[in-house]
Amino acid sequence: MTRLKKAAAIGAAGVLIGWMILPGGTSAATVKVHLTAEEKTLPISAEETYEAWTYNGKVPGPVVRVKQGDQVEFTLENKGARPHSIDFHAARINPGVAYRSIGVGETNSFTWKAEYPGLFAYHCGTSPMIQHVANGMFGVVIVDPQKPMRPAREYVLVQSEFYPDVPAMMEKRRKHVVFNGRANQYIEKPLTAKPGELVRLYIVNIGPNNFSAIHVIGGIFDAVYESGNPANAVRGVQTWTIPPAGGAIFELTFPEEGSYPIVTHSLSDALSGAIGVINVSKDADGKTELVP
Repeated sequence: MTRLKKAAAIGAAGVLIGWMILPGGTSAATVKVHLTAEEKTLPISAEETYEAWTYNGKVPGPVVRVKQGDQVEFTLENKGARPHSIDFHAARINPGVAYRSIGVGETNSFTWKAEYPGLFAYHCGTSPMIQHVANGMFGVVIVDPQKPMRPAREYVLVQSEFYPDVPAMMEKRRKHVVFNGRANQYIEKPLTAKPGELVRLYIVNIGPNNFSAIHVIGGIFDAVYESGNPANAVRGVQTWTIPPAGGAIFELTFPEEGSYPIVTHSLSDALSGAIGVINVSKDADGKTELVP
C-alpha cells in the first residue's frame, strides 16, 4: 500500500496545497509560487551598489524547488516601475499567453507541470530582454527527480554579468561577473564542506552574454548532470561549459582538508568576480543554506 506523506512548503516562494497520485504510486503536489517584480538597490561588490531589477527584492530571485510531476500554480505581481514578465525554462507552455509582459500594478497567473527533472533558469523576457536579465531578473528552478538523489551538502550558484549601461550590454563590456549577485563574495565568506562528504552544486549561468567554464582547483567532478537531469550523467570531469541560460548539477568529494577555489575558467570573468572558495575541514558546520 502506498503511504502518502504531506510535504513541507517549498521555501518562502512556494506553498503546498494538495497532492495527486502518479503512475507507480508516486505522490505529486500542487505548489503555489508568487513572485513580485520590483526595483531595489543591492550591493554587487564590497565597494559598489547597483539599481537592480529583481524578483522579490533579490538577485538572483528565490529558488523554486518542486518535484517531478508537480503542478505549479504561478502568479507574477508587478510592483516595479516598468513592464515585466517571466519565462520558466522548466515549463512547456504557450509563451504568448503565459510569458506575456504585464504593466505596473498588474498580475499574471498560469499553471505549468514540472515534467522533467533537472536544473532550470527562469528570467524576465520583456523587451529588451538583455536589459532585464542583466539588471537582475532571473533565478533557478530545481525539479527533484521522482527517485531521490543521494544525500549531499547542496549549494546553488548563479553566474551573471553586470554592465554600466545598455550599450555596454550589447558590446559585451561587462564590469563584474558574479556568483549569486555579488563579486568575490565566496572569497570573503567561503563555502564549507567536510572531507569525504558529497557536495552537490546546482550551477546556472544566466549570462546574458558569456559562457561559463566551471572548474574546482584541486578537485575533479565525480559526476556532472547536464541540465540537472540524472539521465545525463558524465563522469570524471575537470571543467564543464555552461551556455547562457543553461545549467548543470555537479557532484564531487574532497578527500583532504584545504581551501579549494571554484572558478569559471574563462579567466577574465573569474578575475572580474566569478570566483569563490570551498573550505574543507573536519570541523565544518553541518548546517548550510542552499543559497549561502
